[in-house]
Amino acid sequence: MVIKSSSLKNRWLFWHQWIGVIACVGMVLWGLSGASHPIMSRLQPAPKQFMPPLAPVDLSQAVSLPALLQQQAITQFRHISLVHLDGEAYYRVALSDAVRYFSVVNGQERTDAERAAAISLANYYTGRDASSVRAVEAVTDFAPDYHPVNRLLPVWRVAYASEDGLRAYIDTEQSRLATLVDDRRAFLTKVFQWGHNWSFLQACSRLQLAVATTVLILILASAVTGITLYIKQRKTAPYRLKRWGVQWWHREFGGWVSLVILLLASSGLFHLWMSDIQQRRPLQATAFVADGSALSLQAWSQLATGKILKLDIYGRGEALFWQIIPVTTGMDGVPSAQVAAMHHHGDPSAAPPAPMLWMTRHQLVTALTPETYAGEWVNVIAGKTLPGIVSVGWVTAFANEYGFVFKRLPVLKVQTSQADHTRLYVEPATGTLAASINDTDGLEGFVFAYLHKWSVQSVSKDVRDVLAILAALAVSLTGLLGAYLFAKKRG
Repeated sequence: MVIKSSSLKNRWLFWHQWIGVIACVGMVLWGLSGASHPIMSRLQPAPKQFMPPLAPVDLSQAVSLPALLQQQAITQFRHISLVHLDGEAYYRVALSDAVRYFSVVNGQERTDAERAAAISLANYYTGRDASSVRAVEAVTDFAPDYHPVNRLLPVWRVAYASEDGLRAYIDTEQSRLATLVDDRRAFLTKVFQWGHNWSFLQACSRLQLAVATTVLILILASAVTGITLYIKQRKTAPYRLKRWGVQWWHREFGGWVSLVILLLASSGLFHLWMSDIQQRRPLQATAFVADGSALSLQAWSQLATGKILKLDIYGRGEALFWQIIPVTTGMDGVPSAQVAAMHHHGDPSAAPPAPMLWMTRHQLVTALTPETYAGEWVNVIAGKTLPGIVSVGWVTAFANEYGFVFKRLPVLKVQTSQADHTRLYVEPATGTLAASINDTDGLEGFVFAYLHKWSVQSVSKDVRDVLAILAALAVSLTGLLGAYLFAKKRG
């Protein structure tokens, strides 16, 4: 039975027009900014190197670290690691209020080494030289130029005097690159944040969430009413509408695009609310301070016995965790994805050997498997007991639910037996909880990655980007056609 024209106008057509005229604002903003994202990602400045600058250090010939701490009257520390600066190796000792560098060869302290290390690493990753460095500053909070999506703090910002205004953000603790930003990238990011995240409302996060939610619901309603009209008018439309006219295009084009709109808007709404929920969760604190006396000569004599590529020591009180990558594992001991924000996923088929993990407590040295490390980490660092650890395994490349957005590699995936199957991703080099993901988080990550961003790994990135751009532009065009018809009818 064909519904009468007056009935359609009073019901579905009326609501589609008035809902659509409001929804088209969101369709245009989200569509155009969504189309810009693949382009923006391709304009990301590329680093010249993807691995930290590693070199063998023979700890058996190095200054005794326990003796050095005692000599320097260092009673507590947060993290100790090996760094390379100007061709020399140093112990990097992070305290609660400062970072100090001591030569591995003679124990001499180098002043202003943290700043020099930031510059050296920035030059290494960018391929530029120190003469072009314009400014260097420590960054302890996220800012418009260094968004929370980068996750790593504190970092150093090294700016270059060049036409592109390149800035490198360096995590000196792990000698890794957090991200590269130039003027073009910064501008495009601002445009994307304005059009896609609606940063013009970020001063009031509750209003931002409410307005974005309302517009997304209206977009969904507009798509539903549009599909309903398409179906109900399928018999009369060919006779009423001028072929190739604006109304014909809006109907025929919009009928198919409405399916894309439903997919993108619903997945975007789910991501919007899940992001808000995740941001409001209390953070798992992993800040810790270890006693300098816990780093005993006995433990040092057992563990500092040969050449290594990497050393990390941290803990709480008298319990210390050690991560050591011996030189025997080769220069691939640290995955290239240590370059945190460059979308470099590494090669899972060529996963590097796992670092060696140790724990020292009360003069005792214990070799840790990933499973025992996870159990000890929960007890010492997290300060609580989980219902149970089902499995633990190394993650050496960004993939699946642990994507490049989490920045840190390698990590251990700790699968628990909690009701929501919480998975903890822990970085053994620092003891940092990189991510905590439950079943709902995993579902949201899957929906956002595959239904919203179309990140299907089996499809070429070029093909995915082209499809994403065309889909986003189609959404914007549908909204603009609808707005034009609405204005013309009432003009």
